[in-house]
Amino acid sequence: MNDTPATVGQPAPARKKTIERQGVSSAPYTARYPQVRGGICEFCGVLDKNQPSEFQYKLCPHFRDIGQLRCSYCDESKDPNDVIGHSIINVAAHPDNPDKLVVWCNSFTCSEKHLARFQASKR
Repeated sequence: MNDTPATVGQPAPARKKTIERQGVSSAPYTARYPQVRGGICEFCGVLDKNQPSEFQYKLCPHFRDIGQLRCSYCDESKDPNDVIGHSIINVAAHPDNPDKLVVWCNSFTCSEKHLARFQASKR
């Protein structure tokens, strides 16, 4: 007979607990892209002086493979190139699906809709 005690494996380390944020106001944090101002990426600037400004963002590495930016909240009847050419476009990763982007312009109604959509707690 073998009288040596059986070895017992080490228990898995306890997972670190985090606190759920609740309070007056909370919102999810996501990665932000540079703003598109009048069609020009605020980080890259004008890349091809022969292209109109509303298409400059399509040339920069931040937005090259994304395609047409379109405000998620603007009315369907608005021309996206007109909105891009005359507005500041904000772009962020979707908080629940990192494969999607949320795009919104700086108009008051679109900004209000965006804040209301992602505000986690009400006052």
